[in-house]
Parts: sequence; structure tokens; C-alpha cells
Amino acid sequence: MAPAPLFSGSDDLRVRMARHDWAASVLGPPEHWPAAIRTVVRLILDAKHAMFVFWGPELGFVYNTPYVEFLRDRHPAALGRPLRDVWPELWAQVAPLAGRALAGESVYIEDMPLVMQRDGHADQTWFTFSYSPVYDDDGAIVGVYGTASDTTRRVTTERRQAFHLRVADALRGLADPLGIAREASRLLGEELGASRVLFGEITEDGGHGIFHSNHTDGTVAPLKGPFTAAEFGERVFAALRSGATSVHHDIPAELGTVDPHAARSFHAVDTQAEISVPVVRDGRLSSILIVNGRTARTWTPHEIALVEDMAERTWNAIERARAEASLRRANARLEALLNERTAERDRLWDMAQEILAIATTDGYFLSCNPAMTETLGWTEEELRVTPFASFAHPDQREELGGIVAQLAAGRTITRYEIRSRHRDGGWRWLSWTVVPQGKLLYMAGRDVTEEKQRQEALRQAEDALHQAQKMEAIGQLTGGIAHDFNNMLGTIVGNLELARLHLAAGRAANLPRYLDGAHNAAKRAGTLTHRLLAFSRRQALDPRPTDVNALVQSMSDMIARTVGPGIVLDLRLDSAWRITCCDANQLENALLNLAINARDAMPQGGSLEIRTSDVTRDLPQHPAGLAAGEFIRICVSDTGTGMDAQTAARAFEPFFTTKPLGQGTGLGLSMVFGFVSQSNGHVNLDSEPGRGTSVCLDLERHVGTLPAAAPPAEAADNAAQRGATILLVDDEAPLRQVLAEVLRGAGHTVFEAGDAATALARLRHIDHVDLLVTDIGLPGGVNGRQLADTIRAGRSAPPVLLITGYAESAVLGTGASDAGMQLLAKPFALRDFEARVAEILAGLPVDAGA
Repeated sequence: MAPAPLFSGSDDLRVRMARHDWAASVLGPPEHWPAAIRTVVRLILDAKHAMFVFWGPELGFVYNTPYVEFLRDRHPAALGRPLRDVWPELWAQVAPLAGRALAGESVYIEDMPLVMQRDGHADQTWFTFSYSPVYDDDGAIVGVYGTASDTTRRVTTERRQAFHLRVADALRGLADPLGIAREASRLLGEELGASRVLFGEITEDGGHGIFHSNHTDGTVAPLKGPFTAAEFGERVFAALRSGATSVHHDIPAELGTVDPHAARSFHAVDTQAEISVPVVRDGRLSSILIVNGRTARTWTPHEIALVEDMAERTWNAIERARAEASLRRANARLEALLNERTAERDRLWDMAQEILAIATTDGYFLSCNPAMTETLGWTEEELRVTPFASFAHPDQREELGGIVAQLAAGRTITRYEIRSRHRDGGWRWLSWTVVPQGKLLYMAGRDVTEEKQRQEALRQAEDALHQAQKMEAIGQLTGGIAHDFNNMLGTIVGNLELARLHLAAGRAANLPRYLDGAHNAAKRAGTLTHRLLAFSRRQALDPRPTDVNALVQSMSDMIARTVGPGIVLDLRLDSAWRITCCDANQLENALLNLAINARDAMPQGGSLEIRTSDVTRDLPQHPAGLAAGEFIRICVSDTGTGMDAQTAARAFEPFFTTKPLGQGTGLGLSMVFGFVSQSNGHVNLDSEPGRGTSVCLDLERHVGTLPAAAPPAEAADNAAQRGATILLVDDEAPLRQVLAEVLRGAGHTVFEAGDAATALARLRHIDHVDLLVTDIGLPGGVNGRQLADTIRAGRSAPPVLLITGYAESAVLGTGASDAGMQLLAKPFALRDFEARVAEILAGLPVDAGA
């Protein structure tokens, strides 16, 4: 069966949908689906978020690729099936919501618990989803579409965090080890709904233990007293001794045949499901946290992880409580001997303005001075019974673990700054110096919160200043553009109005002067836009291999006439590499701008030197080191007035000029900077008041040959006279009409189009095309460069002339100077356009344009 257009695409789901036997489903063939449903199906297939839609009497189900992750082994069988058959275990929860949506109500449910049967087992999940009605053109509801997000990880994480907070609150202040175990067992049992939770402490020989801290829900008896490993099966205990968690969802089914003795032992204590988590210390099994279920149940990964986490946390608390109890007993024995010294120390401890504390490498404070409790708001007891990592800001807890490891290795830490939680919920910055001694950490610190706040205030003030400077620069840029363009537009409009008045009065004598004035102002406006594009590095460049020495030599007469007889021009063309790849016209403009600036800096005359040389620059291109780049350097140096450091620092800013008002736009150097930067080069300015200025342009060396010389003028004229077939594409109709008139006036056959689609349609009715002339920026989603690639990929590959007023990324990304393509920047003179077309046609074979 041929793929339906509705499912066109190459991804797996669309391919399956295209091949699916929809006629055999409750939805029927796609061509019979309601138009609104087809629209929604297209929408969800393109979406990156899990979406679905169902409709029809049996609520046939269709979904997109992200939704497949939720279906797992139910895909692709779920395609087109009734919603009730896709999720039978969820139907009781989903049906009322679907009914509400079909009645016209938009439904949104957040973190809804769902037990999903997937991949052969039940998954406890949470989902956030929405149902919305789908209306046809008559306003009737024809189906329901929705979105779904699996929030299981977030919900379980939040529940675990909330549970740990409850446990921390409940255990805080408890000093009795068995009391800690009992309270932890109770909280865990209530959280899991378990029949029994208890700790079994293992003796040194590893084969015996004792049950204590029982919690039960009343349906089973507590387990108390000694036990042996053999009672519950060596298979189970072997796994526990290796540090592996023992998990059984249905003990009779799982152990009945492989370990019948263990199965009978569990049956004797009313247990059909269990989780046993070992706590290993120094390579020895020291205790087991046991969770029992009276009936078979599927333990979720979240529940297993929670039990494993509680086993370690609780046993740490028990060991800490025992250690603290042991420490208290030792302290009691030494109390009589240390009373006097303790009293002296306490007086210094209490009077100290610095924060003082003693902690252990296990992560607990042993004691804290009043300055610390006053700074953080916690009591000393609260500080002692809570791991000090719990007071650290979440962003620094991992970092703190590394610091503690260094301290445990005996390294002293100085001026370590960390954010610590205050009792009021805020944060205080503390700077610590910590000296380890065995497992004890002697700590001295101070509150540096106010210093941090002052630093942050200073940073914000600096950011505000930078923003203000940025906005000032933008204001200068827009103001300068508006001023210059208003002047030019005023000249254009004024000359055109005078021309219209004289033409209406029948006076034609002054018309050429007015038209020339408008034309010259328009040329100045075009020059301004080119300079702005050069500064912004957005101008359209036509880079070609260029002999720098030859280019400078060819400009010598023009530069000499520009700077005048009072300035001596000296050319030193020392570059041996000579060739770079750049837009030669833009390089000429840049050198002419620099020469004009040099002339203006030497009102009393002087000397102007243009030197070419070869240099290497170190470019940071690889992490392992620096790669040297080869550049051709062009330096324009004068003996003029020079600039001070402050002026030189702003020399490349747009509209910055030291010339009197009306004598400069301030875009010359910014244009030079933009052109060189866009050509992957570098600019350096060196100036000193009274000693002149030197501006050096570094352009990358090009390893290759120069292009062939242009055809002689006579050949170009012959090509121009030879009638050619030209396809002209430009969405600007007035400009397209002018260009078409010029080309037809030159004897060519011209086919016009305003976009790529029209151009391709015209092309089907043309035998051949000698030249494609196209604007780059075209409407309809296909630009001129893409159109050119499409046409040149056919049986013939005509040359292409790209015309543009802006360097679109499509051209810059792939290179505008590919073989067979040339670039002409707008605005351009019609004679330049006609000459470029003639030049391209002159390079065609004799029979190509016939």
C-alpha cells in the first residue's frame, strides 16, 4: 500500500504508520478521517513532546514518536486500537477524563499516580497530562488530543527528600542507638506500607546475629532474639556478605525450587516478599536492614533505593550515637582531671569573637563555640547531631566532600569559603581555616557575608555601568546613521522635486544637473550602507586570489592624485608571498580610506608609505598548543599629527571622528576593521601625537595560483552582442523590470520570476538557460543560493550571478565564490551590471549562448 501523504517522512513511526493497515483498525482509512483530526495528527507527528489523539465511537488511539517511550512493548500494536485496549489497567482512571474532554472541557492533571503494566511487570509511575477537545469546522467535537509528561523521577525524588527530612527531624536529638533504629524502622515501614521492618546485627563470626528494633503493622509478629545465617539460607546470606541487596517479590515462586529451605524459613515468619540491605564495615557484614511483606508484592526501584539509602543513613546514626555515647563515658571518666583546664578553655572558647569548632572527619561537629551558634542560629546540640554537610549549600556539597577528603589525608585548609544554612532559612558565608589531627578537625572561621554582599554590589554596579556604556554606543550609532541618511535623502528628494517642477514647466536645461545630484547622493547612501555592513561584518564579499603587490601598484596613481602633490607617496612592496584571498574591490576601498585619513592628518604635507611584507602570527587553534599562521601585512604609514592613546582606542568606533562637523562620517576606519575581520584578518593601529600613524592590515596568505585574466574587451562585446537566454529572479518587481529592460536592450532573451518556485516552473518550459541572475533573499522559503544549487544540479549547469544587498548566512556558510558563481552587491550601476553579465557570457563556449 502506498504511503499516505499524512504520514510522509523517514522516521520509524511515520514509516510504520504509512504501512499500517488502518482499514482493519477501529479508525478506518486515513482519507476518511475528519479534516480536523488529520490536522491534529500532522501537528503531533511534528511535535518534540509526547502527544496523542483519539476519536471515534471506540476512541481509536494515535500517538507520536516521544509517546512511544511510554508504551514500550505495547508499540506498535497500539496504533489505531481503542484507548481502553491500549491501557486496560488505566481505563478506570482515564475514562472519566476522556468523557469530560469529549463533553467540551479541557482537562489538566498534574502528577497523577498510575500503575502501568509494561515489559512484563507493573510500574508505579506519575504523569502530568492534558486532554483537550478537537472541533470540526461546524463546532462539533470529533475527538480528543492531549500531551503527557512522565514526572515519576521528580515525584519520587521529592518524596524521598521529604521522607529524609521527616527522618532527620525524627532522629534529631536521639542519642540511644536502639531508639534510633526503632524510630527509623517505624518511619520506613509506614512509608512503604510494609508488614515488618527491623535491623539484624551480625556478630564478628558472620554466621550469627540478633534481631532488634522491630516495627510491624500488626498483621505479623515481631522477630526478636538471636538467629543464624543458615535459618534464612546460605544463598541469601552469601549475597548479603558480598554487599549485594537481596530482593524477592514472590518468595514461594522465586525460592521454592532453588532454595526450598529459605522459602520455608520465610513462610514460617509470614513473609512472601522481602528486601534485605547489607551494611558492610571494613569488609565485614555488620548489620542488615530487613523489610518484609506478608503477601507477594512488586518492589519498585524507588522503594529498593529508599531502603538501601535508609540502611546506610540509619546505621551511620547508630554508630555515631554509640561513638558519642562512648565518648561521653570517656569524658565522664576524665572529667575530674580536666575540670580546671576545661573551665579555662571554656572561658576562652565562649569569649572568642571568631567562630570555633571541633569536628570529625566522619562529618559531624563535636563542639561549637557561642560565636558559631550566634552566627548560624542553631543550637550546639543541633549542630552536633546533624552532618555538617547538611548545612552546606547544595551547590557546594560535592566540593565539600573533596575538602573533607583532603583533611582526612592530613592536609591543612586555609581560608576556605562556604555558604552555610542559617536557622531562619538564609545563608551565611563562612571562611574557615581547618587543621586536621587524626580524625579530629580543629576549625576557626569568621562570617564574611557582608564582604561578599559588598563584592556582589560592586559587580552589579560594574554591570550597570557596562550596560549604560553599551546603550550610549547604540545611541551614537543610530543617531549618526539617521543624521547622514537624512542629509542624503534630503538631497535626493530636493533634486527630484526640482527636476519634476522644471519638467512640468518645459524647462529641460537643468534636468541633467538635478538628476546627477540625486544620483550622486544615492551613491553616497550606498557607500554608507557598504561601510555599515563592513563594520558589522555582514557585507557580501566576493573573495578571490589577489596579488597584493600588484593591487597596491595599480592604485599608486589614484592614491597620488587623491593625497595631492604636497604628500610624497613611497611604495615598498616587499611581500614574497604576494597572494591573499579577499575581495579586491573592498581591499582597494580600505586602502583608499586609509590614504584619505593620512592626507587629512598632514594638512601641511608630508610622506605616505605603503609597505607590504610577510609575517607569521601565533593563533590559538588547538588545545594542545598554538599554530602559526602566515599573513601578508599591508601597512599604511604617515608623518601626520598622530593620535593620543585615548583617541587611538576609539579610532575604529562607528561615527567617531576628529574631523570638523560635515567633513567626515566616522565610518572609514570602522569599515576597514569590519572588512579585514570578515576576511579572517587582523588590524593593528600604532600612533603617537606629532609622529604620525601606522595602520597595518594582516590578510591570510593564499597558497595557489591567480585566476585567469579576464577576456579582452572585444570578446566581451561579442558575447554581449550574442543573444543569450537569461533567467532573472528578484522579488523586488521595480528593480527586476529595470534589469530585464537592460538585458533585453542588450539583445538577450529574458524570463522573469519573483521567487524560486516560479523560477523552477518557468524553467520547465525553457530549452536551456545560458545564465541565472538571482537575488539571494527570496520569499517562499528557498533563497537564491539554494535555487542556484538546484538548477546547477540538473543536466546543465549555467553560470550564476548572485545579486544582494546583504550577506545572507546561506551564502556565507557555503561560500559565494564557488566555481561558476559570481557576486554583485546592491546598489550597483546599470553599466556595471551590464558589464558583469557580458563578462560572464564571454566565458561561455561559443555554442552555449547561440
